[in-house]
Amino acid sequence: MIKFGKFVFLITYIAFILQSVIIFSDNPDELMAIPLILILAGAAAFFLSRNIADKDRDFQVSIFLWAFALRLWMGLVMYAWNLKDLFGDEDALGYAAGWGMAQRWYEGGLNAFFNDLARVFFDRQNEGQGFIWAIPTFLAGGHSRMIVSVVNSFAGALLVIVLFRLGRRIFGPEIGRISATLATFWASNILLSAMTAKEMLVIFFSWLFIYLIIRNPTGLRIKDGIAAIPVLLSVFIMRFYSIYMLMAAAFFRFLVAGGRNLIRNTVFGTMIVASVFIVLASSGVVKRDMDRLDRLSNVIEGWRENMAASTGSGVEIYSEYESPTMAVPVAAVYFFLAPFPWEIFSGSARSAFGAVENIFIAIILIIGFPAWKIFFKDKFVDIAPIVAFCALYAGMHIWGLANVGLAWRHKQTVMPLLFMLVAVAITQRRIGWQYITGRFARRRQPAISIRPAG
Repeated sequence: MIKFGKFVFLITYIAFILQSVIIFSDNPDELMAIPLILILAGAAAFFLSRNIADKDRDFQVSIFLWAFALRLWMGLVMYAWNLKDLFGDEDALGYAAGWGMAQRWYEGGLNAFFNDLARVFFDRQNEGQGFIWAIPTFLAGGHSRMIVSVVNSFAGALLVIVLFRLGRRIFGPEIGRISATLATFWASNILLSAMTAKEMLVIFFSWLFIYLIIRNPTGLRIKDGIAAIPVLLSVFIMRFYSIYMLMAAAFFRFLVAGGRNLIRNTVFGTMIVASVFIVLASSGVVKRDMDRLDRLSNVIEGWRENMAASTGSGVEIYSEYESPTMAVPVAAVYFFLAPFPWEIFSGSARSAFGAVENIFIAIILIIGFPAWKIFFKDKFVDIAPIVAFCALYAGMHIWGLANVGLAWRHKQTVMPLLFMLVAVAITQRRIGWQYITGRFARRRQPAISIRPAG
């Protein structure tokens, strides 16, 4: 089925053109998404197929086109068919920030461009996604939500490739293919990619950074380190605190790299991390971020209660449990397992398929539990930076949990780790099933007493 990716994308592109011409006949700015799709898909297909020696190049092209096509369809469903309220549409007006910047560039030229660039780096980091969206809307020359959806869908499709290469690098081609296939058809991933929120951009750049720092088994190569810097800064301008978690993951990578190049890797990695940190510290960014986190901790209680009261999926865990000893574990359960199975037929469509996804994950992990040893023991050196990042990121949002919708969004950032764990579990499912059935069979078998003759 995966090999039909080119055909699926072609049908999707034709359908996208026909529907856009009809639905957006009174809004020609939205039609500029049509050439953008062709440019992005063509560039990605060329990049993925240029390495003739790569045996997996056909798979990568096909799975990318599958992923891009599915996310384009989801974008049409939400914003062309106007069904966004059915699935939820957080940050509904956030995409307009891109066009606002583009308009300033039209009026102020390069001076306005560099002013906005400085602003998202040193003043308003959480608005950096607007700067990224402003580039295609500036070139298109109009206010378009579909352009933003296409850019995010493209990032979501590229995340599939990053996950494939990460899985292949650590566990082998089979695990890489299964991980990429899971990410391609995972409903939550498709929905989040098609939305005009910044989440998918943050996820893509975060995991691209992680891939770059562990791509070389023997340690960080200079060209990977150089490429990782702009990727890290891209995350910084969208979610300022994530940069510290990624830097921690990078430093962890340098510490556990192969012993033969341990000194070189540690020195080179420390130089990169330190250089970024020095730039941030000298510009006042670190102090400002620490002050911001301090202010966040002071208002977190009121924020939790307001979010819980103003949304249908609010949770008031930290108000109900006075002791953090109880509140944190309960919040962790909500973060990883909500929406729960009994919520399949209640709430939004997103809650329904989110609950089904959680059931699938639980079943696969139980049956394939032998994978846990492979994942956390045999491959510890390779996955340690990934686990470090995911643990820090999840912990941050468990601490600030107020709403199931927010938990669903932020959980998708750590889902690639779970995709790889599930992929390994799938490959080990037969061993796990035999072990489980064998234990039950031994329990049912009656005890045999052996008595001496006579």
